[in-house]
Amino acid sequence: MIPDERRKQILELLNEKGYISVEELSQKLYVSLPTIRRDLTLLEKEGSVLRTHGGASFNKPDSFAEPFALRKKTNLEEKKYIGKIAASLIQNNDTLFITSSSTCLEFANHIETNFHLDILTNGMPLAHKLSENSNVTVECPAGIYNYTHEGIYGKEVKELISKRYAQYCFTSCNGIDLVNGLTFSTDLDMTLIRACRKNCNKLVVLADHTKFGMTYYFKTLSIKEIDIIITDQEPEEKWITYCEENGITLIY
Repeated sequence: MIPDERRKQILELLNEKGYISVEELSQKLYVSLPTIRRDLTLLEKEGSVLRTHGGASFNKPDSFAEPFALRKKTNLEEKKYIGKIAASLIQNNDTLFITSSSTCLEFANHIETNFHLDILTNGMPLAHKLSENSNVTVECPAGIYNYTHEGIYGKEVKELISKRYAQYCFTSCNGIDLVNGLTFSTDLDMTLIRACRKNCNKLVVLADHTKFGMTYYFKTLSIKEIDIIITDQEPEEKWITYCEENGITLIY
């Protein structure tokens, strides 16, 4: 098994269990204890896991391991601020992709109720909220339901997105970094966001200040593939300079 595939499996096991010992990883993946320790050291440097005595767990800043109900309460004021700005971009009769995230849920809470919109979302809380507005047509894909994300994932989602086109795709992330770009803890989001990028005019990333400079295991998009970044406070000067030089709209 190649190292990248093995580390991917380590993250998948951590997603299932929350914590796993070095010995159990060694047995499940059929590699030596030193090999597992090296993998965990690398994943820890990338910010994906937290090393503990004899094992590892998801790094605490990685909110993916927390249920959606808990995540939507974290940094709530920041998410409300970002959501309000994001909603100001929307015009009547727009078509949108909105991915499942607690930040995107706050965005949905601020969408103008008089607008007629066509929205495709894989997020169940988002679909429920958006469907309260009779002017909004909400489309949800078939697929596999993920409890932690409260969203639908799988090849069916990607196939449906490929048959649609949106003015905007709104998404959040686990980490956003100038070198490593938009990153996630699992390949569920990676596959979804890449499909959205191919089938939308503008990709909008909603990321509070705690996600800047963070990198997780699954690299999804480069910063240059993002059209608009919305955050809750002024980022470091290097971000402002980079966005100006590369035609990326940075709003805070």
